[in-house]
Amino acid sequence: MGEGEHTIIGKIPRERLNQIASRKLSALGIPVRLGSDRETLEGELALSRAVHPATGQPIPRARFVVAGHDHLRFVDAPLAALGPVPFQDHERAAQLDQAVAALLQQRAASLADVAARLRALRLEAGMEADRLEVRAIVKTPGHAFELLGGPEGVRVSRVAPVGGAPFEVSPEFPALELSALRTPAELEQHLVGALGQMAPAPAREARAHVPAASRLEVTPPPRNALTLAALAGVFGEDAMLAPNATVELVQEFQHGGTRYRFVASRETGTRFKGRLIGPSGDVWSDRFELAAFPGTRELVALALGIAPGGSSVPEASGAADAGAGAVDVQGHLQPRPGEVWVMNVVVEDARDGEVRYVGTDIDGRPYGAARVLPRADFEAVFSQERGGWRLLVLVDQVQDGSVIYRQLDPGRQPIGAPRKMAAAILVANFVPEAAAY
Repeated sequence: MGEGEHTIIGKIPRERLNQIASRKLSALGIPVRLGSDRETLEGELALSRAVHPATGQPIPRARFVVAGHDHLRFVDAPLAALGPVPFQDHERAAQLDQAVAALLQQRAASLADVAARLRALRLEAGMEADRLEVRAIVKTPGHAFELLGGPEGVRVSRVAPVGGAPFEVSPEFPALELSALRTPAELEQHLVGALGQMAPAPAREARAHVPAASRLEVTPPPRNALTLAALAGVFGEDAMLAPNATVELVQEFQHGGTRYRFVASRETGTRFKGRLIGPSGDVWSDRFELAAFPGTRELVALALGIAPGGSSVPEASGAADAGAGAVDVQGHLQPRPGEVWVMNVVVEDARDGEVRYVGTDIDGRPYGAARVLPRADFEAVFSQERGGWRLLVLVDQVQDGSVIYRQLDPGRQPIGAPRKMAAAILVANFVPEAAAY
């Protein structure tokens, strides 16, 4: 598609693009519907030839959204790694099925080439099954660098300093020119020399403008402490914990001359009990699921009433104004402070003191993996209304594309500490209470 065609497409109303795409997909026998934003077409494609490059397992179905009027974008791993897939030129669904299988094969071949180049630098390169990228770790005396490679190149995605807090590498950091790095020593020297450019610029600027006395600082662990970075460096990040093994994680912070300790104790599976302890006892205490945990630094900042960089958390109204333009969702779908949002769930089983449940999409259809909670915990969080179960959350703040929210109990009272979630995730899984009926 040329630049001129992109300009023309940009001027065509979204409804017209949807009509064109819907007509073609219907002719291929692929049903589509409007998504939760009432603008994006979405559907599910039946596949018979697609095979997962990492596992060799068939991929029978794949959810997608329509991009423009002539491309599909898969929303679930591993096909999401393929990017937009054209469909207008195909006369039958079987041709599209074959095209998807061919794209997977091409990516597998490309990943094999990337892995070979990394292994030539004496790195252990393995495939990331969900992202369809090759992953390798470069270890230096002071840092561990995570490399991810695909058809677009090899980039540094994450850096874990020895005894420090890992950080994600800025997307602006350029891809590695492996052809110019002929030996492992040259690769290590290049990575160490470029450390100053890898941290996201906004984070560096924010730290520069926050007085040292008011920053939330991570206290380095003692020299003889066993850290997660050390474990990952020895066993690799793919090593698993035994299902019921006892785990207790500790991290210390300092703010305003006061030291705080965060402790997370595993109860079962991915469920933890967390505590933030100050000089006078617990500042915060609650149970949480890993999937809903905003991160240790973010949680400590929220519990202490400061931003992660050290400044005060803005009032709700100010956060809404500052963050409205940053939320990556349509304007009419942006959550606003004070709103209650709802996620409906379907209870699949409620026996032996446990409740197995699954979330539903905006059309009431179950989606995603089921979860299990003790009955008492489930009934403490979910409310039963109009014959179904619902999770209610109160939006406290909206800032930088994220929402800070609190869960509500069946009596509509806030429970637990504030939590953080991407606004796009909230919009994808919850609906405003006013529109829930």
